[in-house]
Amino acid sequence: MKVSVVIATYRRATSLGRTLSSIAAQQRRPDEILVIDQSPSEERLGVVAAIQNVEQAGLNVRTIWSDVPSSTHARNLGLKAATGDWVIFSDDDVDWPASVTGDFVAKIKASPALVMVAARDTLTAAQPRPFWRRAVAAIFLTNTFSQLRYGKVMACMQARYPQPIVGDMETEWATGYWFAVERGFVAAHHLQFDERMSRYAQAEDMLFSHQVYLAAKRAGRRCIVSEGIAVAHLVSQEWREPDSFADLCGAWNRIYIASTLRQGADFWLSFAAIYWAAIHQTLVRLVCGHPVAGHLRAYLLAFRHLGDIRAGRFERLYAQYEKAEARAP
Repeated sequence: MKVSVVIATYRRATSLGRTLSSIAAQQRRPDEILVIDQSPSEERLGVVAAIQNVEQAGLNVRTIWSDVPSSTHARNLGLKAATGDWVIFSDDDVDWPASVTGDFVAKIKASPALVMVAARDTLTAAQPRPFWRRAVAAIFLTNTFSQLRYGKVMACMQARYPQPIVGDMETEWATGYWFAVERGFVAAHHLQFDERMSRYAQAEDMLFSHQVYLAAKRAGRRCIVSEGIAVAHLVSQEWREPDSFADLCGAWNRIYIASTLRQGADFWLSFAAIYWAAIHQTLVRLVCGHPVAGHLRAYLLAFRHLGDIRAGRFERLYAQYEKAEARAP
């Protein structure tokens, strides 16, 4: 079985170098690594150096340069160029334990029904959330009163894994830091990342992975998040979207995803759930001492631009708000 790895990276040469070094140290190396770099041309020397370092250690790396700063576009480029039977999507700030590729390959060979496998994050708490926290979140539709037994996409277009993840657990989605799909299955169902969501703002990976799940469910196949497939997601601060603009895109993306997945009254129920859940997010930010103005503004602006958001006409909104938010204090 041939395994490809797709890593979309943007202005994170140092983080990328660390991730590639951990992949080079695998006991069973992937067959190819595709790095899709979207950094400005003046910042690419660091990426080249990171790749050359692991190539000298024998890692097979192919680099695709893109002038489009978009995680969805980059991952589609990687998916199209990949030649493996399975494609692993990894963020550029993830430490791969030495056994993870071999563990993944063994699991696929033992379970032919699988079409998607998601890794757990070793840096996420392994203990169940206290009931009171789960109950408060459930009131705002961002969790369930009972402990989750599978990965679930909520009506508010937020998604959760069970906590803790025990063994192999069915999942309706995968978080983007590390998950794998069977390339032939994805191609047969004409699935790809939705490039209308072109900024790094969460949820775009949820849509793609949930669509894989829906296709798998119709085909009688399985999607899991596995305790035995584990990586460390470092959440690099080397480069991130400005918080205020990320708030805007996060709100827009959830509404757009609801419009993509649900129609008629089901969309409006989900829309109401998104705004109800936003109250919970605001309360959490207040308790943690984090600013809430940008978060509240994001949802107010979403009302103003609802037609454009539902249609996925984001480029006009990016042009209108991106630079202004980047300048905001």
